Amino acid sequence: MIVYLGFIIIKQEMYLSQVKDQTIIAEERLNKAKQINEELTTEKNKLNTTEYIEKVAREELGMTKPGEVPYISEEKE
Repeated sequence: MIVYLGFIIIKQEMYLSQVKDQTIIAEERLNKAKQINEELTTEKNKLNTTEYIEKVAREELGMTKPGEVPYISEEKE
């Protein structure tokens, strides 16, 4: 009987250890997801500003304002 109870206690301890490890992994994934969510929210908020839209239009799309002459650096090639 004592051996059986000892076996059950050891088995439960191993199970609790596995659950604890899984909890730690889940918390790490949650923290990473929260960080990514925060970065995306910041990016979304930037998209609503005219300064950011102008920056993207100039840098990524090569657009200019009327009367401006675009400058193309050789470093990007």
